Amino acid sequence: MKIASLIPSLAFLVAALAGGAAVRAADEGAPAAPAPAAAAKKIDWENMKFEERKKYMKSTVLPEMKKRFQEFDAKTYKKFNCATCHGDGATDGKFKMPNAKLPKLPTGKEGFMALQQKKPEAVKFMGTVVKPTMAGLLGLTEWSPQNQKGFGCYQCHTKEEEKK
Repeated sequence: MKIASLIPSLAFLVAALAGGAAVRAADEGAPAAPAPAAAAKKIDWENMKFEERKKYMKSTVLPEMKKRFQEFDAKTYKKFNCATCHGDGATDGKFKMPNAKLPKLPTGKEGFMALQQKKPEAVKFMGTVVKPTMAGLLGLTEWSPQNQKGFGCYQCHTKEEEKK
């Protein structure tokens, strides 16, 4: 399936997460979503060599994302490390993404709506904390319907099989 066919579904999810979650957070007195790694130095992720990427991930991305995930769920992410996101890629040294062992994500509006209903806090966390923080740390823009080359869900997660 081409990413263009996902635009309506993902646009809906992005709008719901970005707008709705931010408004709810402000209304509930919850902390606002973090700035997308404003403190991170400017990097050129696309042109970095493998060893440069590895060093940057270990020194900058890992500590920041560990902090974010542990703030979200200290028990589940107590042992947050490279394998948390990269799975077997962390042990074989390839660090390939997306990681098929992470939860698979739906590709349609109905699937995302069901996921939002089933795991609202996780969906909110991923959309308002993980995606913008990772995009900022990697010096990339976030995925949006207008910016389909930005960093989004499918850079880490694979897509679940479509039901026929």
